[in-house]
Amino acid sequence: MDVKRSEANNRSRRHGKKWIYIFAVAVISVAGYLFKGIFGNASYIVDQDNIQLAKVTSGDFKVNVRSSGVLRPTDIRWVSSRVSGKVEQIHVKPGNVVTMGEKLVTLSDPELFVELDKSRWQVRATEAENTAALVEMESQLLQLDNAVTEAKFGYESAKLRLDAEEQLLKAGNGSISTIEYEKTKLEVQQFYSRWEAQKERKKKMVENLSARIIANEAKLGQIQNDFERVRQQVEDLVVTATITGVVQEVPLLLGQQSAVGSNIALIAEPTSLIAELQVQELQIRNVELGQNVVIDTRSSLIEGAVSRINPAVENGVVQVEVKLLSDLPAEARPDLNIEGNIEVSNIQDTLFVRRPSFSPANRRVGLYKLDETLAFAQKTQVQLGVSSVNEVQVLAGLKVGDTIVISDTSAWATHETVKIN
Repeated sequence: MDVKRSEANNRSRRHGKKWIYIFAVAVISVAGYLFKGIFGNASYIVDQDNIQLAKVTSGDFKVNVRSSGVLRPTDIRWVSSRVSGKVEQIHVKPGNVVTMGEKLVTLSDPELFVELDKSRWQVRATEAENTAALVEMESQLLQLDNAVTEAKFGYESAKLRLDAEEQLLKAGNGSISTIEYEKTKLEVQQFYSRWEAQKERKKKMVENLSARIIANEAKLGQIQNDFERVRQQVEDLVVTATITGVVQEVPLLLGQQSAVGSNIALIAEPTSLIAELQVQELQIRNVELGQNVVIDTRSSLIEGAVSRINPAVENGVVQVEVKLLSDLPAEARPDLNIEGNIEVSNIQDTLFVRRPSFSPANRRVGLYKLDETLAFAQKTQVQLGVSSVNEVQVLAGLKVGDTIVISDTSAWATHETVKIN
């Protein structure tokens, strides 16, 4: 009886295990069916809050090159020192607005003031000497005038006597002898020669006086020029602004010795500015003169155009100058950091989308495109064209209205389909 009961129990246990296996298989099948219905073919799950999406659109696609830079003044000048001296006073600081002629820095040089006084006395002494010499020569000229007059009177008197004696001699009354007449005639010739000699002496004296006056004036002029030079040097100890503008730099310290030609202050004219952009070497090939540019000051937008492209490459960038065409905003000032968008081309009637991460232009890349339910993303091969600052052209693989993942997908790049929760 014991043997029969044991066999019956074994058959019962085997029958129960069979039903357990059947139930487990059924549960697994149902779970697989439900998973398939929920997750489809997805082999990876991503949180929608951790990804960024973008929709493909069509229209005119503006290709821009973005670069950073600064505003620079077109009229900027270094004010330099014309004299040497010690910096006694600094009247301005960077950022101050100055007008033409306004004091910037005062220098000191005591030797210049001593030399100025010396030159001033030399001018006065030379002027006095020239006046004395002129008076003396004018006195000598006056004496010559008197001598010429006396000689003239002597000649005329002798000539009158000669004329009278000639009349008496012709009358033949014996009142004048031939010897007396000839003697008078000789005296007339002597007085005439003396008169001519005195006139020649006066002429030479006038010429000499003119030459002396010119020489004295030249000497005085040289001394006056030396005086003016020293006086100007004394005035130049006060260095003034050569233009109206904003002080950019004052590279001096109080007590510093400044040499001739040393830079005193850098002044920029604030109303005339250009933009200097640093464009990457790989992007400069698309930039041309005259292209439209939008300058972003982070507070305002300024329209401009490319006016110059530096032919040299420095540290992987090329300097591009932009002429500003619209009115300057209030915050515009020299050395203000800016961003510039250069419009290098405008492609009409094309597809484009926000630029996905790690998607270079003119390449075929794998992008995750969402289905109509926006619940699954399938990896799709997409041919990209030219890229702009934030967007890229789509040449193949997508159509208008398609939604793609543009954030970083490197963590699940090996999965063909992902589920978006």
